[in-house]
Amino acid sequence: MKLIFKIFLVLIFFVNPALALIDTNAKTAIIIDADTGYVLYEKNPNEKTFPASMTKIMTTMIVFEKLSNGSLTLDDTFIVSEKAWKEREGSSMFVEVDKEIRVEDLLRGIIVQSGNDACIVVAENISGSEETFSILMNEMASDIGLVNTNFSNSTGMHSVKNYSTVQDIALMSQYMINNYPEHYHLFSETEFEWSGINQKNRNPLLYKDIGADGLKTGYLSISGYGLAASAKNENRRLIVVGHGFTSPQKRSQGMARLLNWGFREYTNVELFKKDQNIGLIPISMADEDNVPLTSSSDVKITVSKAKKNAIETEIVPIENLRAPIKKGDVVATLKIIIPKSEIQSIDLIAAKDIAEAGYISSFFSYLYNVFVGLFD
Repeated sequence: MKLIFKIFLVLIFFVNPALALIDTNAKTAIIIDADTGYVLYEKNPNEKTFPASMTKIMTTMIVFEKLSNGSLTLDDTFIVSEKAWKEREGSSMFVEVDKEIRVEDLLRGIIVQSGNDACIVVAENISGSEETFSILMNEMASDIGLVNTNFSNSTGMHSVKNYSTVQDIALMSQYMINNYPEHYHLFSETEFEWSGINQKNRNPLLYKDIGADGLKTGYLSISGYGLAASAKNENRRLIVVGHGFTSPQKRSQGMARLLNWGFREYTNVELFKKDQNIGLIPISMADEDNVPLTSSSDVKITVSKAKKNAIETEIVPIENLRAPIKKGDVVATLKIIIPKSEIQSIDLIAAKDIAEAGYISSFFSYLYNVFVGLFD
């Protein structure tokens, strides 16, 4: 699954979006479609920055992965160390030393309250220390294709070794949403009470009527205000990451503006469903004249609403195609052509086995190809 996801990332980020008629006062920002991965807008997407509490998306994802593979349950308890209890810099869940806390409560402490202490509790109980936990974080970052990211702690506290980019944070958020839907709902909770203290979620978009349901804010004086956010509008989900805002107000307004623009200006178009017959390509030296084509997944693209009726497709067979062919082999490319946009390419596969022709059929196929070649 992780290998497929890497290939998917290569495909979707090969396509550069057309210059968008919008800007933001964030230093660096990106908008992607969570389903197709298409980049609607970007501004300095690969500029390294310090992610602050957006680091906690990865911390949370480590826990989600362990819940998914069965090595943890929400009712398991973690013990609070003195180090975690003393952690009061930045935001806190206000844990108590030596207390056992359920994993589910710690997740809420991280996600809703952005508790640095809760992060340390999780890191120490999973890996023994925060330093070892960061190795897990970096391994997962590598597995999902983050190329400009390194984690040195679980909280996002400032360190020159704890850095990322808005593009990597968007990919991380996309992976989180698409792979752990059974737990992602925690990011939409607006408040959580612990130790008699009720705290509200710091994500300002959760309180706006724009369909937002996650993810995390971040702030460091060295890098400014940031936010990784996601919202759904009908059947579409967008992910937007912005960093380097100069105030929480500009962050809130700027991110809401980017999300609204993305929903207003773009749409998704499904060209073909998984296993649907897409077309035929000729083949020589085979017991059949043509190979039926299909796709291993739905072929869906994100496109400007102004261009959704101008989409063209072209099927290009791979070079030197010949039998035998097995069902599922990649035999052609579907080129998706949109005016003033980069051409997108999707692999097409054989819908059935194609056997090699017998000697007699091969001989007549050879004569036919020679004859046709005389007139080409």
